[in-house]
Amino acid sequence: MFGVRYLGGGKVAVSEYPDPTPKDGEVLIRIEVAAICGSDLHALLSDNPLESNTGHEAVGIIVDASKSRLWKGGERVGIYAVWGCGKCSWCQRGIYTFCDRRKSCGGLQAQYACVPEHIPLPLPEDVDFVAGVLLSGDGFGTPYHACKRMKVNPKDFVSVVGCGPVGLGCVLYLSHIGARVIALDVRHERLDYARELGAEFVVNPMSVDAVSTVRDVTNGAMSNGVIEASGRPEGFALAMQLVGKGGTVVCVGENRDVTVNIGQLIRGDIAIFGSWYYHRGEYWEMVELYRRGLDVRKLISHEFALSEAQRAFDEFVSGTTAKVILKLWE
Repeated sequence: MFGVRYLGGGKVAVSEYPDPTPKDGEVLIRIEVAAICGSDLHALLSDNPLESNTGHEAVGIIVDASKSRLWKGGERVGIYAVWGCGKCSWCQRGIYTFCDRRKSCGGLQAQYACVPEHIPLPLPEDVDFVAGVLLSGDGFGTPYHACKRMKVNPKDFVSVVGCGPVGLGCVLYLSHIGARVIALDVRHERLDYARELGAEFVVNPMSVDAVSTVRDVTNGAMSNGVIEASGRPEGFALAMQLVGKGGTVVCVGENRDVTVNIGQLIRGDIAIFGSWYYHRGEYWEMVELYRRGLDVRKLISHEFALSEAQRAFDEFVSGTTAKVILKLWE
């Protein structure tokens, strides 16, 4: 089979690997579509080459279920990226992200992969592979989980700080449910995507005073909710300036070394929580949203064949894309 190999320093190659063979309790999946995630950049831009890649968003077809009691060949599936043990109390509840023995999967930017039989998610026939890679992976799962927990009401003002793929997913969902979305990013290309996905207002903090702009838009009340999806300390600081009294700040970006004004939280009745990935039970909720008209495929700005992997990653690293996908057999 062929797959992407990270060479270090932002360079990749399409390398040939031995076809994987499933062990007992595993299935072999022919991967049709894989996506690039912002978390892949840590390994991609590192100086250290990898034997494979950190790809963890993929959908495909089971081609060997001989070692599985749960699946049969020919079934279409998404691959859930957090590999819980499948046996603990959290896994039995479908919350693999809380499993103390969870593993991070990788290597899914390749033509085949073996995964434990409790990991795949059924992909209905009315969901194509492009939509499926978003519904079963980070692309829409992470935004959906975070926004759902925020409990937004129609007409609420919600600011999204950072309009990379996850931030854009939040914009898409929040606008779909009737929130008045204020998208903030330092790249005009991503603000353009945000507007196309339903943002009512777009703000570039490098060009205007973002706090004053949000104050004007909200008639002084500031945002009912703020999604911090930039993963940068300055993004978190801005989020705390944008949230109104009684509001909520959701931290989705992997942020470190931030300062919180406890007095602001107490006196403003402000809530802050973190949100990571999504729970398996939410998958069918997202599929139903898609069936009812929320077209997650709008999040994809670029599609590439596997042979164009370097170009795909170059585009993504540029910071001017929305979601980028690879079609493994083109």
